[in-house]
Amino acid sequence: MHDIIQTFFVRVIIRGIFDMKTYSYKAYLSAVLLALSVGVCDMQAATKVSLPIVELLGNNYYVYKARKGDSLFGIARMFGWDDKRLQELNPSAISPLKKGMKIYYPAEVLKKTEVFVRTEYPDAGELLHTVKRGETVYAISNMYGVPVDIIYRLNPDSRNGIKAGESLMIRPEDTPEGKDRSLFYTVRSGDTLYGLSKDYGVSVAAILKSNPGLNENNFRSGVNIRIPARGTGLQKTIQVSEESTIDSVDLQKVGKNETWSSIADRNGISVDLLKEANPEISEIRNKDLIAVPRVETVSVEKETVDRDPREESADGVADIYQDVHGLKDYGKEQTVRIAVVAEDGTSKKDIEFIRGFLAGLDSQKDAGYKIDFKVIDGKADSETVITALDGFRPTVVFLTADHGLPAYIGEYASVSQTPVVNIFDVKSIEYTSNPYIVQLQTPSSLFNENVANYVFDRFSDRTLVFIGTPDANDMLAESLTKLWPSESVMNVGISGLVPGLFADEGRYLIYGYPVKKGEVAEMLEKTVACRTGKPLADFAFLGRPNLIVYEESMAKAFHDAGVMIPSRFYVDKESSQYKDFITHYKTLFNHMPAKTIPVYAASGYDASVYFVSELARSRGDINAIMPSSGSVQSDFNLRRVSSWSGFLNPPVFLVEFTPFDTINKNVIVYGE
Repeated sequence: MHDIIQTFFVRVIIRGIFDMKTYSYKAYLSAVLLALSVGVCDMQAATKVSLPIVELLGNNYYVYKARKGDSLFGIARMFGWDDKRLQELNPSAISPLKKGMKIYYPAEVLKKTEVFVRTEYPDAGELLHTVKRGETVYAISNMYGVPVDIIYRLNPDSRNGIKAGESLMIRPEDTPEGKDRSLFYTVRSGDTLYGLSKDYGVSVAAILKSNPGLNENNFRSGVNIRIPARGTGLQKTIQVSEESTIDSVDLQKVGKNETWSSIADRNGISVDLLKEANPEISEIRNKDLIAVPRVETVSVEKETVDRDPREESADGVADIYQDVHGLKDYGKEQTVRIAVVAEDGTSKKDIEFIRGFLAGLDSQKDAGYKIDFKVIDGKADSETVITALDGFRPTVVFLTADHGLPAYIGEYASVSQTPVVNIFDVKSIEYTSNPYIVQLQTPSSLFNENVANYVFDRFSDRTLVFIGTPDANDMLAESLTKLWPSESVMNVGISGLVPGLFADEGRYLIYGYPVKKGEVAEMLEKTVACRTGKPLADFAFLGRPNLIVYEESMAKAFHDAGVMIPSRFYVDKESSQYKDFITHYKTLFNHMPAKTIPVYAASGYDASVYFVSELARSRGDINAIMPSSGSVQSDFNLRRVSSWSGFLNPPVFLVEFTPFDTINKNVIVYGE
């Protein structure tokens, strides 16, 4: 195109100089503008090629008929083609090109039968996380692997606290995503596991493995899932085949008496290919200029992906789920293999826990499944512990450490895909990012928020009265304050807790800050005096969790004041479950369990009875275990916090000492 304009300019300028009489300045200017307009039109054409296309040996080619003055360089510029490739494909097209000469260039046309393979991830859009009760920004950042300051930047109000039910933005660009890395995706209406696996170039098994809590039943719109790196789980095969391709197109003049067949034979190609290269010619004649493709045979490597045929059906995906979680290893005779990694096998805590666990196993000796049990010394070095676990191949591991979950245990759980139950520690948040950690004790944030919401649901029509010196570390008091209207809150010292403070028919919830025994005793005594002095008023008393340690020594005061105490543990010694526990314990060890809070032996007993029986019933599928019923000291209702995270056990108790010398054990279990 550049050549055309340049030639036109030269002709116009020369004529303008030597024949100004016949070619005026005005005409000269008009000619220049015309040339420029032609150039603009051709430049526009370069962005949108509209030429005839022929198919030769399965590939498509544009066909351009040369005009007078064309050159290959100009044609390449006109259509935005690669000049070198154009010359290679048309070796006989030597400038200046003859008018009508056909020029060929590859056309990228997607055939209907061609399979489209994504080279980029589909846009997942904004990722929103719905805050669940008790979650913290720190825990959410750990769940998604996004720094806390980025969550604050995207959600400025979260600096002042987050509430259950609100949405936090987690931008995909701030998560570990990319061509060779995993990303997060919000399931949309119409999505299927198989469809997503094809879109993102992974296997269904890889998605299920990246989301151990995911299956066909809970795969639904709005759920956030993790997509593994492209290619994960796919088997690829490289096949080499010989293929014929067009090396170039030669232009030849038809000789006298030549035919399609004679020209094809002379050039070593088929008649069909020759005719396909010249679709506008029906009968060839002497001196016709025709296009003759030059064919070469090359070795071509093709990569094929072997997908699991089970991916396309629900039953097949269920079968893949079984494979991913290793659930097919269970034969007719089920064996549940239990390992306890004891933090210190000589401590009272660990000794009592193991004894209680054995008592729980004893209660299941006729249950119809086999149990293998092993205690591993957690004081040994990490390599020794891991070697022992690998050799034993447990179904589930119990960890008795109460001051943090060792990093190597978390790594073992993730690599071996073995659930590890964190029995006593309440501070670890490993469960938010490791899908094989079971956080048995409710974290403090969730514990206090659940208790506060339960209390508010029952007593929101009362005035909340804080008694004693405020404690900045009292998270339960903080949670209560957030829920109660400020006009319905009072703060009074212990000495100010007198009948005159209350209305005759008022309704009150007293919350006591004190935890020291003497102050607690004084506070409860004054509460009873207020009950007596204001008989028509309605009083409820909520104590801090620490008060549970005074259950036996202050039992009468608790009942007289109607104290309610939130706790992660509680043993009702009048229950049949407790009596069964004592029977099995004494049968094995000939003495009563040690008096501790919590009762460590009861912790072992509950864990043994619940997890072993449920894993046997679900044939090793921890996702399928049901909530507990009839535990001695703890309740279990495991929930995954996300598809790729571990389990949390949210139930807590509100132990209510009534004035009638009875105890109500209220189980608090809130949904998401």
